[in-house]
Amino acid sequence: MKSSTYNTSVFLFCALSISSAAGADGWNCSHTDLVREVLIEYPEGGAVPCNVVYKKAMEGFADQVLWSASNEQGYCEQKAREFVVKLESWGWGCVEVASSDVAETAEDSESNATPALEASPEAAPAGESAPEQQASSEAETTTETTPEQNVDLPKVESVDTNTPVADKIQ
Repeated sequence: MKSSTYNTSVFLFCALSISSAAGADGWNCSHTDLVREVLIEYPEGGAVPCNVVYKKAMEGFADQVLWSASNEQGYCEQKAREFVVKLESWGWGCVEVASSDVAETAEDSESNATPALEASPEAAPAGESAPEQQASSEAETTTETTPEQNVDLPKVESVDTNTPVADKIQ
């Protein structure tokens, strides 16, 4: 009887360890009264294809797909982690969330969001650089000026898969 209980405990521990070692499905990041999300979406349920989505729902901006991959496993996870590290270097506090928490948070953010404004990169908190998106040659881009910085930033209209869109995030 003890052996069966022990085996069950070991199995549960291993299963939980594997799922947490796989990495977060997303991060909630906050700075002052702002909350943003960095999510990894798997439209077909497997490791690929995947998208790294940046959400600023509380601020009324449309979601932005920063990176996508259709063949390379681990690409979206790596890019999402790198982006979270960049946000933290700007003073944002980020916390990993599991897939069920991500779904609940996304629903909460959408219900509290103001009507969507035109999506564009926005200035980071005072004294910090805003995320800059670098479009690939296959993506259409337009530029617009943000009132906070009066600097032209590219706005990505469409993205080719496996092409980094935001490699130069400052």
